[in-house]
Amino acid sequence: MYKLSRLAAALVLSTAALPVVAQAESAWSVSGIIGVASDYTWHGVSQTQEDPTWQLEANLDHESGFYVGGQFWGVDFVPPGEDWDDGIRYESNLYVGWSHELSDFLSLTLDYTRTFYPGSRPDYDQDFNEFTVELGLGENYTATVAWSDDAVNLGHEGLYLALAGNWDLGDSGFQLGAAAGRYDLGRELGGAYNDYELSLARSFGPVATKLAYVTTSGYNDTLAESLGERHLASGRAVLSVGYEF
Repeated sequence: MYKLSRLAAALVLSTAALPVVAQAESAWSVSGIIGVASDYTWHGVSQTQEDPTWQLEANLDHESGFYVGGQFWGVDFVPPGEDWDDGIRYESNLYVGWSHELSDFLSLTLDYTRTFYPGSRPDYDQDFNEFTVELGLGENYTATVAWSDDAVNLGHEGLYLALAGNWDLGDSGFQLGAAAGRYDLGRELGGAYNDYELSLARSFGPVATKLAYVTTSGYNDTLAESLGERHLASGRAVLSVGYEF
């Protein structure tokens, strides 16, 4: 009888604890995407020698606004025909941040990202940190300021400013996007250049698709020595397809 009483008490306590556990679990959510793209561009510059690549991203979000996650892309920095090997096959972006709605119109996101390239040889180390402040303006616009203390491990600060907008096209399910940014690496590395993107996106259930036109202006030979050959910053169409979870 004593053992049965202890068992009954344990069952009652366990049942009472279930809502608490469920509530604690519901405070967290997991999301991500597995996909492919015809190119991977960063600030308007191809990171794949204009070749197709893969993408993987996973996020853990808390209802308080705190989040942590990682994003991974296949990359290739060796131009065709070159016989050197930097050891780099993919890019890793690990990040942590916090997002909060300040009002019905304004939201704030603070983010720290560590970008690194596993397997890179010592002479080709490009690992760097980036700190980002993003303001959401209403439902359609965002303004971004991103600063790096050692951009792409080039020994100089980097500052990126961007404005972006997204608009639903009626009830079609399509969304129009537009963005413009300015990346400044300082006079020693070639100064600043601009990048632009115009896109059309649509989701089919868990499958997200996006067609974008990406281009730059002001990209010069000095910048190309650090960020990639000039043709990698020319205008191009980029198609991406991913499964969201």
